Amino acid sequence: MVIHGDDFNAGSRVNFWIATAKGAFNAGPLKPSRVVENRLVVPVGADIPQGEGFVTVQVVNTTQGFIASNALGALLQGSAAAGLPSITGINGVGIATNSTDAGVALANVETVVPLGKPFVISGRGFDIVHGVEVDAFCDCPPGGKVGPFMLGPGLFSATQLTLTLPASGPKSPAIGPGSLRVNNKGADGRYSMQSAAVSAPLGARISVSSVTQAGATITVKGSGFSTMTVINFFNPKSGGVANLGGLGPGGKPLIALGTVSPSMLTFAVPASAKAGPSYIQAINPPFVPFTSSGGAGGSFPFK
Repeated sequence: MVIHGDDFNAGSRVNFWIATAKGAFNAGPLKPSRVVENRLVVPVGADIPQGEGFVTVQVVNTTQGFIASNALGALLQGSAAAGLPSITGINGVGIATNSTDAGVALANVETVVPLGKPFVISGRGFDIVHGVEVDAFCDCPPGGKVGPFMLGPGLFSATQLTLTLPASGPKSPAIGPGSLRVNNKGADGRYSMQSAAVSAPLGARISVSSVTQAGATITVKGSGFSTMTVINFFNPKSGGVANLGGLGPGGKPLIALGTVSPSMLTFAVPASAKAGPSYIQAINPPFVPFTSSGGAGGSFPFK
């Protein structure tokens, strides 16, 4: 890794914050192998996990009172030369440019991974000698993933593999938010050389086709819903519109879901809701436009 900036010195060290499903962790401090005033060359060991494919770096000058630089984010991918695989796209769609935005901070692909049909994972460094396995992470027990799905030598190339996730059965992932990770088997057979877990919707893109009210219960129909779905409830207020939903402190949804299936969910009417034209938007992690519903289906007259 090469970091460009100003005022680096022999005491510069690098904090290396990696995004993971359990939160960011610091794999540093990393010591540069070469230091010039405006550039650091920093070795990143093959044993450092790629997490969700995003890293935030910060330089600290330890010999100058531990002065810290600004933090800067970047995609985190493996080195094929070191035996580490990387996912660069799904079905011809590359890593989204918003992956490095501060509000996203994880590698995501703006396409739907189909269930029951073959799809293509593009990348680098897939282990064509020993084989690979693919994990599919989803909103599903136990452990939040299905698989691994194994591919032996001769069934794929170093830059592309084709996989089919079952649409039913014990190895079928739940429809909704998900991510894929490729693990190289390696000569030791441990599958320990892992790519980043790249986020993509599984089975269906989230959408809202209709919203109805029955007393104190709102029913939303559409596609791609899961227990991880967050509801925005836009409702009239004096002089404008208020969002009674979304995420509150600590990232907890302000509207709790009741019944949930991939095509329907329900929730209780918020106590502060007022009668008038309203709108429901459903959003799945990683809470980007591609995983958010839109269109006229979310409109309804709240009573």
